[in-house]
Amino acid sequence: MLLKSLDHIFWLGRYLERLDDTARLINATSHLLIDSHKDSQFSWSLLLDVLGQNSVELLSQLPASDLTLEQQVMGFLITDASSQVSIRAACSALKQNARTVRQLIPRDMWEELNSLDLFLQEHCQQLQGRQHRYKLMTEVSRRCQMVVGVLDGTMLRSDAFDLFNIGRHLERADMTTRIMDVMVLQQLQPTDIKRPRFRWTSILNALGGVESYHYYLAHQNTEVDAVDYLLTYADFPRSIAYCLHRVAASAKALPHGAAILQRVWQLQDLLKTQNLAELTTGQLHQLIDQLQTGIIELHQVISTPSIEFSSELSQQMSA
Repeated sequence: MLLKSLDHIFWLGRYLERLDDTARLINATSHLLIDSHKDSQFSWSLLLDVLGQNSVELLSQLPASDLTLEQQVMGFLITDASSQVSIRAACSALKQNARTVRQLIPRDMWEELNSLDLFLQEHCQQLQGRQHRYKLMTEVSRRCQMVVGVLDGTMLRSDAFDLFNIGRHLERADMTTRIMDVMVLQQLQPTDIKRPRFRWTSILNALGGVESYHYYLAHQNTEVDAVDYLLTYADFPRSIAYCLHRVAASAKALPHGAAILQRVWQLQDLLKTQNLAELTTGQLHQLIDQLQTGIIELHQVISTPSIEFSSELSQQMSA
């Protein structure tokens, strides 16, 4: 049961971040597709691919209906409680994990999570159009940030707090690589030619980084690709470099932190040992694949805590 408690704390952070990131991604992709040319390679099913679903297979299994592709995808990602990647499912899993470790989280955070859950139960039953969906996703993201703010201001700085933050930042790094892989790299065919530089406003919108990226560009002597920025700029909270730094900082105090740190350092070395601006599109594809594999391996290390750690958490829970 103690190992499960560790797992619930870790997944509490992951599901909260996933809820926020999915809401942001839906709004950003909606903007992109609505403004795109009719011959654009993008489609609404792109969202399913970003979240790790086989869009072709999934859509072919849906029953025949009069719904448009947009409505089918949005239903699957927002209102369908049986979908593993939907807003409803993520919130349900979030609440379940929080209930299991109720004694380790502040009451104010528990109340905010309850408020978020009740809000989604009331408003995620049926989508009424793009404007309604945009407001709904904006409010979901805002409420997720409220939960984080309450936790940051009230939760005891303990192993549970560190595990929660590791979960959040690992999920964020995973989502950032997914967005880059599908929204960017799938549009650039792997070649041995030095890749062109792009600003990729759509991916920056999905990650809330448009303004900070423009500020960063204003203080650079050369043009910087948005992909390079999201991989290595450690001052931007949704970059891979920042997320890995935060995972390492939280892992240092944990009894099994050495194994976590070793994996984090391996991922950081991938970014430090290469001149990203000189990579071809093929090499960039390979780098993103290596990062995604490394994140999966890091997750596995975090999910197998030591017996010593389990004993320490037991003492915290019984205190």
